[in-house]
Amino acid sequence: MKEFGFKKLMIFIVLSAAVALAYQLPYIRFTFYDEVLEAWRITDTQMGFIASAMGLTCTVCYPIGGLIANRFTTRSLMLITLAAFTVLCALNAFVTNFYGLVIIHCAYGFFGIATLWSAYLSGIRNLGSEHIQAKLFGFSEATRGLIQTAMGFVFLAIFGAVSTPIFGIRYSLLCGSVVFALFFMLGFIFLPKGVKQEKSAVKPEKKYTYLDVIKNKGTWLVILLIMSAFTSWLLGNNYMTTYTTRVLGISNALASTLGIIRTYIIVALAGFLGGWVLDKFTYKGKGFIVLFAILAALIAGVVFSHKIVGLCVGITLVFAFFVNVMKSTYWSTMNSAGIPASMTPLATGFISLIVFLPETICPLFCGPWLDAAAAAGNVAVGFNKIFLLMFVFALIGIVASFFLIKQAKALEKEDKMDIEEA
Repeated sequence: MKEFGFKKLMIFIVLSAAVALAYQLPYIRFTFYDEVLEAWRITDTQMGFIASAMGLTCTVCYPIGGLIANRFTTRSLMLITLAAFTVLCALNAFVTNFYGLVIIHCAYGFFGIATLWSAYLSGIRNLGSEHIQAKLFGFSEATRGLIQTAMGFVFLAIFGAVSTPIFGIRYSLLCGSVVFALFFMLGFIFLPKGVKQEKSAVKPEKKYTYLDVIKNKGTWLVILLIMSAFTSWLLGNNYMTTYTTRVLGISNALASTLGIIRTYIIVALAGFLGGWVLDKFTYKGKGFIVLFAILAALIAGVVFSHKIVGLCVGITLVFAFFVNVMKSTYWSTMNSAGIPASMTPLATGFISLIVFLPETICPLFCGPWLDAAAAAGNVAVGFNKIFLLMFVFALIGIVASFFLIKQAKALEKEDKMDIEEA
């Protein structure tokens, strides 16, 4: 990271903080679920509707975000996003009407994806050469985790200091609004105007369309790799904690403590160490073959060690580390796949639309598997089906990584021939 000076560091922090906060404040309703229900005077069904409305908005906005990021500068989009969240959090602090909450959360989804996501990925990618891509994305993920951890403790302090849930959620959201405003000012100062911050080792050669993205072989390799890694992370993140209580039989308090370790401490550690290690590999695909192979072994370890509780719990923590290494660095594979830097906004919009679909689809299978297994008197069978699904995605990830290596070598050969001809 020798390429980083103070100004680039500030750009990096603003980009990472914007995503960290934009993907934390709207979800405070899950962190303090019961308190939010009481404060907003809504039911579980209404809470589910709010979440679904926001989720649908996010899904629709992925390709829209790619188009927007392809037309406007990272600076403009980041400032719009930070300003929008400053206002939305302030409004959310006082609005308790159900329909008003739905509108606000749809707006969260729009600005969190359409004006932020692809702009963030493009901005991070263009902060350095292909040799430090894993560090850039890994360190950004770790920075996001640290910021969210700090904000989480602030929210806990606020809720502990007030007398009623409505003031807890109100002051927490107002605090978030102030922090968004602070980063808006930092962004206004440090994010360069024009396209200066969008220079990279690969200079834009042309304007791309979504047809170009779809026709690019590397797009589909990245889709397979990221979907495999993301689904493994998703299933592990959603079901490992409840597995330790329902199958291993540990207490809820201990399981919650382990959940916090997985969510915050391990995420930061995986981002910093993972980004550094992955950039040591000649080809990113080789690194991911190793990671997916380790993941497959750890999944098998969880299944076959469930009678040795301490060992099994330890394996779940190691699993959390490696799956977060993948999650924090999988966007760094775009260079190896042959996705040009100037295609990043459109490519990330299209890729995100597909790779995050398991977040909607997998619960439709996993929930019934667990319910059926519990009804049959052996809930471990349901979890084993989930682990089998994760194992299959790990194998798909290995195959995708293998072809990613072939793609990288083919691109190197083409570049060498072009140089010789020149």
